[in-house]
Amino acid sequence: MDRGLLAWVALFWLTAIAGGLQVTVPDKKKVAMLFQPTVLRCHFSTSSHQPAVVQWKFKSYCQDRMGESLGMSSPRAQSLSKRNLEWDPYLDCLDSRRTVRVVASKQGSTVTLGDFYRGREITIVHDADLQIGKLMWGDSGLYYCIITTPDDLEGKNEDSVELLVLE
Repeated sequence: MDRGLLAWVALFWLTAIAGGLQVTVPDKKKVAMLFQPTVLRCHFSTSSHQPAVVQWKFKSYCQDRMGESLGMSSPRAQSLSKRNLEWDPYLDCLDSRRTVRVVASKQGSTVTLGDFYRGREITIVHDADLQIGKLMWGDSGLYYCIITTPDDLEGKNEDSVELLVLE
């Protein structure tokens, strides 16, 4: 392969990697105390000059994780996850087998809470961090930070953090 072509290929790949929407959640798992506040962090970069729409979505565990957090996980779940190291019986299941709901959305400076979360102290702060004023039992699960921009459709537009609420 001649050097000129190789340089163009390298430039193309660097542009593809550097450009486009990139969403990252720095903490993949967070443990917090019941009735205490918490912040789930989300960072994003985009080449868009349009304002981004930020949405946080909640997905419940596929099965109760409290027993595992107390050291009492089921033998069936342990044997299944040992067979497939990429599969997590608590996190990996179809959305139709768990609760999925919108927590909050932010467009510009306007934050809108999902129906289930209205009346709670929840907002989106900074660019995309989800701030929860007082954690409840049902708050344990996966939280997805999803960023949408009208003119930046390439890249990774979501990332997730697992939140485990303990007493």
